[in-house]
Amino acid sequence: MTTEEVIRKAVECYNRGDAETVSALLHDDIRYCIHADPETGPYQADCAGIGAFWKAIERIQADWQIDEYRLTDIIVSGERAAAQIGVKMTSRYTGVSRETELALFFTVKDGRIVELHEYHDTAAAARAR
Repeated sequence: MTTEEVIRKAVECYNRGDAETVSALLHDDIRYCIHADPETGPYQADCAGIGAFWKAIERIQADWQIDEYRLTDIIVSGERAAAQIGVKMTSRYTGVSRETELALFFTVKDGRIVELHEYHDTAAAARAR
C-alpha cells in the first residue's frame, strides 16, 4: 500500500472502531506524540509501541465518545504525510458535543505507520470536558 492508502485505511478503520486493523497498520515500535502544554492539555503523549499508543487513545476515549473521525485533507510526500482530520465527539461527563479539527503528521514505511504527531486544541478540549 502507498502512504496515502495506509493513512486512509487507518482513519476509516479508526472511525469504524476497528482497532484490530488499525493495529495491523501500526509498526510495533510506533512513536506517537500528542503535542500539548501539560498545564492545559490533559491528553499530552510521547510514547512508543502499539500498547502505549492504545493507552494514550484510551485516556482520550475515557472522557470523549468519538462520534465521527474523518479525513478532510491529505498531502503526501513519499513516506511522509500531513492530514487534516475532522472530529465530532461527545463528552462522557456532560453529554455536550463538539467538533474540532486535528492536524496529524505521519511517517509510513513498508506499509505501516512508524511515527504519528498530533496537534489539536487541547485547551478547548479540557474546558469542554
